Amino acid sequence: MASKHAQDLRQRIDAASENLSRQLQGMDAHMERADAPGEWTTREVLSHLLFEPGFDPAATLATFSERDYPVVEIAPGDTFLDEQRRQMSLSQFRDALDAQRRRVLEYIEGLEEPAFERRKARIPLFKQFMGTDEITIDMYLGAMFDYHWNDHAGQLEKIRQAVGLGSDAAAKPGAVRA
Repeated sequence: MASKHAQDLRQRIDAASENLSRQLQGMDAHMERADAPGEWTTREVLSHLLFEPGFDPAATLATFSERDYPVVEIAPGDTFLDEQRRQMSLSQFRDALDAQRRRVLEYIEGLEEPAFERRKARIPLFKQFMGTDEITIDMYLGAMFDYHWNDHAGQLEKIRQAVGLGSDAAAKPGAVRA
């Protein structure tokens, strides 16, 4: 059975995934639209959420350790949009994001409770807003799903409004429905 920590994270990750999914309803025809000039398009937001081509979130989590913390670099402003992603449909992006979500869940369900707080990585980007670059697995996943996915769901909500599809209040960071 999964640890209490894994169960809690599953709920939070699933809530972020559901929030993102709601914002993508009806967006098939709006992959190249942004909410304003100079802002990211739906396609760019989704590509960014996938990180660089070949990114495996479980492999990244597996590098977290109890000492000699590995450095995990994150490129916050990169869309990682390559030719393959320029051709992807909304359904393909959804499937790719869901595959990453499932990889994370499979990985954390195999962890024992202490690992969530003891295993860490150094993530320089996080120091500016978390006050430390020594990031636990729990902190990392909270940042990636509670904040990152929900923040970009909010961006997709703005695109929905710009194209006339309406909005969903759950897209605000921290306003995830439990």
